[in-house]
Amino acid sequence: MEPSEKGTLVYPSPVREMGSVYYKSSVEYRPGTYFTGSEKRLDEESWGAVRAIDVKSGKPAWDFTLPTPPWAGVMSTAGGLVFGGSNEGNFYAVDARSGKPLWQFQTGGAIRCAPMSFLSEGKQRIAVAGGHSIFVFGLD
Repeated sequence: MEPSEKGTLVYPSPVREMGSVYYKSSVEYRPGTYFTGSEKRLDEESWGAVRAIDVKSGKPAWDFTLPTPPWAGVMSTAGGLVFGGSNEGNFYAVDARSGKPLWQFQTGGAIRCAPMSFLSEGKQRIAVAGGHSIFVFGLD
């Protein structure tokens, strides 16, 4: 769970709203792919979200909906931003108070890890791995 800068909201790991039903079948193993030993059938569309929870009430404060269930965690900053990534390769920043999307960048590959913040030459930088690359962002 990632707390907000003021301690009033928390941003738990992104929501993965998906169901899976597996059934007996013969499936060929292919090296380098996700393998469960059977085929999967989805009965409903899967989706995901980044969700802020109000610490005092325990209720959701906002949702930022994603088209597919994300694997990546999120990072909140003292500047009031929440950064995260999607399976579609979108690296995004949303307003920490409202969940309103403020910025996004297409990395060209799935984002499956949380972003990180670091200081370089006195300036804050945000890094994320997307696909087979690492992207670093900052304001000059």
